[in-house]
Amino acid sequence: MTAEPPRIAMVLAAGRGLRMRPLSDAVPKPALPLPGGRVVASAVRLAVAAGVRRIVVNCWHLPDHMRCALGEVTLPGIDLELSPERELMGTAGGLALARDRGLLDDRGPVLVINGDGLLDSTLQPMLDRHASGEDLVTLGLMPHPDPSRWSRVYLGPGGLVAGILAPGIPRSGERPFVYPGLMVVSRQALDTIPATPCETPDRIWWPALAEGRLGGAVVAGDWREIGTPEDYLSAVLRLLGAERVVDPTAEVARSARLRAAYVGRHSRIHEDTEITESVVAEGAAVREGARVVRSVLLGAIEASVGETIIEEMRASPSC
Repeated sequence: MTAEPPRIAMVLAAGRGLRMRPLSDAVPKPALPLPGGRVVASAVRLAVAAGVRRIVVNCWHLPDHMRCALGEVTLPGIDLELSPERELMGTAGGLALARDRGLLDDRGPVLVINGDGLLDSTLQPMLDRHASGEDLVTLGLMPHPDPSRWSRVYLGPGGLVAGILAPGIPRSGERPFVYPGLMVVSRQALDTIPATPCETPDRIWWPALAEGRLGGAVVAGDWREIGTPEDYLSAVLRLLGAERVVDPTAEVARSARLRAAYVGRHSRIHEDTEITESVVAEGAAVREGARVVRSVLLGAIEASVGETIIEEMRASPSC
């Protein structure tokens, strides 16, 4: 049996991001700014590279921020739609709600990508497996970088998922894989999800596993979780190297000293300041003589005159 490839992608971006607080109090985790775009743009670009031409993104927490973040993504020829949620529907319930709104078409599989991490991957092995097999759901998997930190998936004969285990030391002979937030969901599986708050394992993975139709395909690439403020700052610094990036809407005084710094939209860096290995974005300000080191300032936040901020995460909604 040969299935058609996904024509629609769903990017999951509705979570509250509690581990990301206080940054997620000001900006939804998928909308956090990075040099070159928002976090969610990584998932959107990946879907486009997979050949998808319609992308649905759900949102719940600070929906206006998510709408603005997606408005910054320029994708000629791509239909990009929001699926706002009045109550948080969960990773499976959000799919069902978008389905019932007619946003996911009425046939064919759907490519599903988590919108709160950084993904750069070749999805073709996952797409090929789903197209040529009997999977209800096909997971994209990567060799596990740290089994003690994230759940581990292991495969049995024929590329079927044999189990999904809690973080821990792999068993003898086990080759663990990590699920980086990539899957193809068949129409048959999609149609069984109730439009009520529910999560992916209960409503999508475990039923497919019980039928022996939860598949896995190893994909090549790079994945970074953006789960905590420290993860976010680490990701920004990795993108920057030793460089500085200043958004065109930001104001930076000539005497300001910036090293491995990202100054985002509408932020203001005043005279005789020092910004080192830090993010100042979403309208934050650093006043005269202040120092910001290994820190993140987002939103209606100000480093006062002469203040020194080291290894702090400060955020406040800008509107």
